[in-house]
Order: sequence, then structure tokens, then C-alpha cells
Amino acid sequence: MNRNYPEAYLEYLFHFHATRDFFECHEVMEEYWKANKNIRWLALIQIAVAVYHERAGNMPGSLRLYRKVLCHIRKDPEIFAGLGINTDELTSLVRLRIKNIIEEGVYEPLNLPITDPELIKNCKDICARAELDWCTSENLDDNELIFRHKLRDRSEVIEERLASLTNKQRERKGS
Repeated sequence: MNRNYPEAYLEYLFHFHATRDFFECHEVMEEYWKANKNIRWLALIQIAVAVYHERAGNMPGSLRLYRKVLCHIRKDPEIFAGLGINTDELTSLVRLRIKNIIEEGVYEPLNLPITDPELIKNCKDICARAELDWCTSENLDDNELIFRHKLRDRSEVIEERLASLTNKQRERKGS
């Protein structure tokens, strides 16, 4: 089975399973989603952010996102068709994550249930080039990784928002 997966998806899988940088998964896939407004990419973003929040201890945020993923799957059971992901198994994993959070269980790493052997081989090759392991464990003491959204430089985003606000105010005054 030879599929051409988008580079953004391969990069997402690399970060999801090797660097365990779920924030970076979000960043990579958000850019791709903005250009290719398909709900599957949004669902992948939400999975990564749900895991990110769960690992960081933000259980309400994690639950909300896991539930959104289940909603997407209910609306379109074929949402991950062509991506080499077993949707039934992913649905079960997400439900177990929700149950674990509700029961205040211990955080465990999540691996997406990828069924395409060629995709797994490609991802392992990417990991080997980066000298990382596929489906690696996580360093739960790495605060820079776990709380990355709080520690990143937001000055560019703040500048863009201020510029947007200023433009909107000008447009209102002009109309």
C-alpha cells in the first residue's frame, strides 16, 4: 500500500510519537489545516492538544478536546480514512483517556493506532535521521516540553493581534 501522505502529517506523527512535543504537533498541523480546511486535520490538532493538556494537568481542557474528537468521529466515521489510522481503535483509546481522567488516573503516553506498515516505516526512518526513537517514552520532568505554551515567546502574536485591532478600529471609523 503506497500512499503519499502530506509532509505536515508525517511531521505531526514524528512529533507525536518521537519528540512527544504535542504543542509542535498543533503548530505543524494548524498551518496545514488553515490551507486545507478538512475536519480531519482539526481532529488531529485536537487529539494532540488534548494529550498536551492531560499531561500538563489541565483535565477540563483535555476532556473538552477529547469529547470534540469523539463528536467528529460520530459525525464522520471515515474521518481518518486514508491516513493509516484505525478509527475504531482510536475511538476506544479516546474513551479510555476520558474515563481515566474522570477517575483521576495516572497519565500514560498515547500512541496513535497506525495500521499502515509503510507509514510506520517512513516515520521510523524520520526518527532514525533525527536520532530519536519511534513511540518513545516521555520525560515528565521536562517542564519546557510540558508547559511549552506558557513559556514560548508570544510577542509576535501579540503584535499581530494589536495590528488587527487597530485596523478594525480604523475601518469602523471610516464607515
